[in-house]
Amino acid sequence: VFLSIVIAVQLFAIGASAKGGKYIITDPYAAVDWDSWQACKFQPHCQTNATDGYLTIKEFVQLHYDLNYDAVALTDHGTINKGWNQQPELIPLLRLVKYERTHMAPIYPLSDDEYESYLNGTAQSTTRTHKNGMLDVPKGIELNMATPIADCHLTGYFSDYGQGLAGVYGDYETPTKGVREAGGISMLAHVGEYMYRMNSKDHVGQNVDDYYANKFARLFLDNAGSSVGMGINSSRDENTRCDRILYDQILQKTIPNGVVPWAFSFADSHSVQSVNYAYTMLMMDDLTNDNVRKSMENGWAFAVSHFSNGVELNGMEEIPGFVEQKVHDEQLYLLDNTPMVTRIDVDNDKGIIKIEGTNFNRITWVSNGNVILREENITDGTATLDLYNDKLLDDPYLYLRFYITGDNGICYSQPFVLNVEGEEIPPVEVPETHDISTFLRGFATVTDWLFFRFNPIIWLFKYVALGYNVFERFFHPY
Repeated sequence: VFLSIVIAVQLFAIGASAKGGKYIITDPYAAVDWDSWQACKFQPHCQTNATDGYLTIKEFVQLHYDLNYDAVALTDHGTINKGWNQQPELIPLLRLVKYERTHMAPIYPLSDDEYESYLNGTAQSTTRTHKNGMLDVPKGIELNMATPIADCHLTGYFSDYGQGLAGVYGDYETPTKGVREAGGISMLAHVGEYMYRMNSKDHVGQNVDDYYANKFARLFLDNAGSSVGMGINSSRDENTRCDRILYDQILQKTIPNGVVPWAFSFADSHSVQSVNYAYTMLMMDDLTNDNVRKSMENGWAFAVSHFSNGVELNGMEEIPGFVEQKVHDEQLYLLDNTPMVTRIDVDNDKGIIKIEGTNFNRITWVSNGNVILREENITDGTATLDLYNDKLLDDPYLYLRFYITGDNGICYSQPFVLNVEGEEIPPVEVPETHDISTFLRGFATVTDWLFFRFNPIIWLFKYVALGYNVFERFFHPY
């Protein structure tokens, strides 16, 4: 009788928690071998004085090398990185607009010997502790230079698309499609700057206008496999503090349609100080550019930052009492003691996810945009979510994601898709969006073909000011 009661209680708990069935957890890290794979420190978004940064190529590479980066993607505005030892195709007009940073100084790439020393790990450094070399991730670029009101950028990798193309304000769709058709991958960058015109502070802890969730969800659905995800925490998290809430809203639209965009963090550095503000840790079995791409495509990554200004919908701060000034005063952003996950075990039979990690004392679980559990005062480097027995703040649905926090930052996981056994998640309609960018895109296209495309004066302007021969990319838009 006692055994029957116990079994009945367990079945009731499972049925109640899973809304009538058993949870099936899809682990995005299932392919990761936690015993043999390495966590590689990757910077997916940064600039030099070739466009709007302060650092020379040599300074840029040396700083990342000194700070223990394992892979770096140089993403100058409208300028494809063809290698740190190659002369970039400069955009004189952009460099002139950013004269206070670039001073229109000559650009000197690394010598071949210098380049090889960074790649193989023999370059000199007084601070680097990683014994391996540092990868030069190929063909990085920041797309959409047309930002008259606020930034509307995305970054591309592994393709030849975008050199010198100005883009159209608010038009994420054209460059994302361009990268996909050219065989590369792309990532949305600090979209909070575009949504809130650099004023996200007044919108913390609030749902984002559904228009933006539809706009970016549609982009991920239309470019699945190429548009791999979005930055959710950038630089000092001033303009991206609402991007995690947007990310949750996007997931609720894409996951039912079979697409999971991944979460990344990056420094978007332009100067010495900002190089190590935020980055992404990629899980891979060997440090190669092929594996960088695989990790980005498959979500074998953790988004890491020294900064967090995020507030959840229920009013919880991601890092309670976070003080940005302390990070600067104590130069904590130079240290590598940010929280990091070292192992994840998923037990689908018991509905348990166990986390092991370093440098964290708190874990927060989010599902369907709501905080369902927060555990404080963790001292042993482990945390467990029990879907059937923990006292959750809300019913888990559609997906789970977590972030761990400590004395020096935050580490975000990828979403774990959550199904109920015997049930299918119905598709969600995601409408196309039309705004000023739709008009500008159409206007620019028509104007370009009627007045500019065949105009020798415009050919000369593009060659002198934008730095490219129009005949090499005659059919590229804008």
